[in-house]
Amino acid sequence: MKNKGKVLSQIKSGHMLICLLTALVLVSCSSTSTLSTRASRVRLVSALQAHEVEDACEFLGNVRGSYPFGGCCLCWGLIGCWTYNDEALNELLDNAAELGGTHVFVNLGNGQELRGEVYCCAYCELPNGNPDEDYCQRYDGKPEEAYCEGPDGVMIGMAHCQGAEGEDAAECVTNGGRWIPAIDEVGCDVRHGRWIPKSEDRTECEARGWIWRPRAKDQITCEAKGGKWVLNEDVLRFGPSPIKGKE
Repeated sequence: MKNKGKVLSQIKSGHMLICLLTALVLVSCSSTSTLSTRASRVRLVSALQAHEVEDACEFLGNVRGSYPFGGCCLCWGLIGCWTYNDEALNELLDNAAELGGTHVFVNLGNGQELRGEVYCCAYCELPNGNPDEDYCQRYDGKPEEAYCEGPDGVMIGMAHCQGAEGEDAAECVTNGGRWIPAIDEVGCDVRHGRWIPKSEDRTECEARGWIWRPRAKDQITCEAKGGKWVLNEDVLRFGPSPIKGKE
């Protein structure tokens, strides 16, 4: 009986020691880092939500977060270990925010490094109610439009107000004029002209000597244009918030 009591006492002491060591590990492993303001706005996406976000949002790229000192590992018997690290996650979220992402799906990682796919589930709404888009700005400061180039190389058939001043059809009619729309590709062919479509990218736009104006990809740039940053609430409704540093 004495031996049995001694064994039980040793087991209890061992359990207490394990609990003490576990507590010390948890304290030593607790992260002192906090999320940046922009990173706290990025939502984590679960594996079940990944396909929904992929379909509804714009893929921006892949990011990673790392912590050179590794993660903390709590082990139990021979079953296995749980490894984690908040610094790696915080860096990943901050890198996702740097790309202009609103959501990130962490698809690979360990205690030292995490990797994820970044998506933007938001857009910039301009004061006129239209979504902001990439466009090529002409020499007169207006957005480029497809146009017809005459045999002499001069632009022909542009939309204009006849008999009055007016930048668009509504203003032209209000001022008593008649709005003449631009000729289309068929009309250009009838006039033996060459149809010039709008620039599709920066390279083509700048090759024409004009200026490429990219759309706003974050809230700050959007508001600088006088627009409103609009989030996809349907996606956000199901996206879990970051686990730490949420403001």
